[in-house]
Amino acid sequence: MAVVTVSRQLGSHGGRIARALARELGYALVDKSVINKVIRQYGLTRLDVVYDHKPKIWELFNSDSVTTIQMMNETIAAFAARGDVVILGRGGFRVLAGLADVVNVFVKAPDSVRADRIAERDGTSPTEAGKAIKADDALRARFTKLFYSTDWADESQFDLVVDTGAETDEEACDRIAAAVRALPEPTPGVRSAATIAIDDVLSQTVADVLARRASRSA
Repeated sequence: MAVVTVSRQLGSHGGRIARALARELGYALVDKSVINKVIRQYGLTRLDVVYDHKPKIWELFNSDSVTTIQMMNETIAAFAARGDVVILGRGGFRVLAGLADVVNVFVKAPDSVRADRIAERDGTSPTEAGKAIKADDALRARFTKLFYSTDWADESQFDLVVDTGAETDEEACDRIAAAVRALPEPTPGVRSAATIAIDDVLSQTVADVLARRASRSA
């Protein structure tokens, strides 16, 4: 059992790689929609509001925002405790930092490559796409700085960095999968996701959401 977190730049194909990796390893993919389902079922509904816009100054100490992020962190930990999951985004690399059975991955690409990809995807110009990726980078950086007091793009925080401007999606997926398979079994006394204590109700909620997702995919 292991856990992979995938953090990515807009236009780096990190989402594609996370989905391919989950298929390759036979793991459950835990993305924004899955995490949101658990949080909504568990009683909170403001995750999108907190994460997906630039907080205004009076929101920095908003108790609802703090509670929502805490709930998101607990939800990520609950998925990780089950093992065999690929967690896409949502600050997973910070929530699960330093755990022996977790591989934290950062997927990047040169700005020009990302701009070309987004321009093609959205039917816009590379210039407009370039503005979009800069804005997205700034939003992600602000979020992780605000709630995790860290630099989102600091590659030293990750176990593995892949550059999809230099390698194909398939090569990147294979390299991550090899790193996961090479993980040694955690030894007693070493911090791992498998030893995280999770609230019983939250654990059951996570199990229910994963079961429903699996049944729809069958």
